[in-house]
Amino acid sequence: MRNHASSAKTAAVRPGVPPVHDRWVYGGLLALLVWAPLPLGSNRTWAIGILVLLVVALLGGMVWAWRHHSTQALSQLQPFAWPLGLLFAMLLWSWAQTLPLPAAWVQLLSPLAAAAEAPASSMTLSLDVYQSHITASLCFVYFSAFLLATMTLRDSDRLNRAAATLVFSGLLQSIVGVLLFSMKLHYTLFFVDIAHDRMLGTYVYHNSLAGYLCMCLSMGIGLMLARLDGKSRHYANWQARTKAAIAFVLSPTMRLRLYLVVMVIALVLTRSRMGNSAFFTALLVAGLLAVLLARKTAPQTIALVLSLIVIDVLVVGTGVGLEKVVQRIEDTELRVADGGLSESVEARTEAARLALPLVKDYWLTGSGGGSFYNLFMTYRSPTYGNAYVSHAHNDFVEIASDYGLPGLALLGLVAVSSLVRMVWLMARRRSRLPWGMAFGVAMAIVALTMHSTVDFNLQIPANALTMVVILAMGWVAGNLPSERFQKTRRSPGTELA
Repeated sequence: MRNHASSAKTAAVRPGVPPVHDRWVYGGLLALLVWAPLPLGSNRTWAIGILVLLVVALLGGMVWAWRHHSTQALSQLQPFAWPLGLLFAMLLWSWAQTLPLPAAWVQLLSPLAAAAEAPASSMTLSLDVYQSHITASLCFVYFSAFLLATMTLRDSDRLNRAAATLVFSGLLQSIVGVLLFSMKLHYTLFFVDIAHDRMLGTYVYHNSLAGYLCMCLSMGIGLMLARLDGKSRHYANWQARTKAAIAFVLSPTMRLRLYLVVMVIALVLTRSRMGNSAFFTALLVAGLLAVLLARKTAPQTIALVLSLIVIDVLVVGTGVGLEKVVQRIEDTELRVADGGLSESVEARTEAARLALPLVKDYWLTGSGGGSFYNLFMTYRSPTYGNAYVSHAHNDFVEIASDYGLPGLALLGLVAVSSLVRMVWLMARRRSRLPWGMAFGVAMAIVALTMHSTVDFNLQIPANALTMVVILAMGWVAGNLPSERFQKTRRSPGTELA
């Protein structure tokens, strides 16, 4: 493996050249993470426009901050060439679907797309160019967010604050959600009818909030593990033990633990079956990996994971109604209530099953980003009647439908390579923060992958943006120098301004 010291010079500069002044860009990225979920999960065209404007402003600031350090900037990006390349390829692919191409090319690549369009000298691969332009803009936002994260979160302090910001954002969603849920508010916002009969936070759909909380909880648990030192302590008498216990209760670690409890309460109150299942399953999977790969902190890791399960499931979960979530998981039939349908898991996945022929028909080039809801109307079964289906309730099927199997493969490689990298970090790195971040990122990947089999978190801009930044945080954590190197040597160009 390459020496971490060589990759630690993240902002090295030549003598006489000023350091990189990008503190406001870094702050802007953290603010973007908090902002994205607030306007209905940024799942509206105008909210997407705001995301694009904010990202463009941050990119401009980053270019200005690094204007004297082009060589160092390329060196900073080199360790992240693989995920950046895959995300950039996905960006190009999304825009390629909207480009006017010779009709003969479209007939060759996607005969059904050519047959669906009026005869013309040029055609597009997308069957809904307007929506594809919007999703292509989102791909630009996601690629840019990953790029910004790799350039700005270049030391332990910034990475730690980024994780803490995600915890804060999850806590904010939890508090707002609990207040609105307790008042059972029902109102119309931006032409959207919103009823807080479940935990919604600032989202429209409870499962979207559940997916977001899973990601924030994962990074919060990673932060707690980062604060474990692997040392066993022995106290001479009960006074010393009492003093240590009081110090722990008043410590930032205890405050973080309380924040996680609040978020778990909010997650349970969403009544999301797969959201809760994905969280606790991912916790167990990541915890098992941690015990197997990090023997030094294994006892403390086991104690932390067990405390999370015992306190959050048996105490907190029972108090706020976890049994209602379990009942929903066990229910396998459609129930008619108040004139609507309460879906079983089987019913939830029916749209994905019906969309498989759509994937087969457009397997190479896809039908165009964002075109699923319109095209699915010709594939749905008569049992759907006039029901409006905006998403497949399965991210993998919808991505394959919109972008083809090549697009699904590109995003799959980003996730798989990131998970492999995190497992490698947990096995090889012993520095506390990189190890904790690797745990959190691995847990977030497992949780969101599970949840995506029956929902559409990656179709919600705020959730997809958050996940992309979390992946970037994992890659940055693996590129941090060891704690020993950080204590004994400081590169003159790493000063933050």
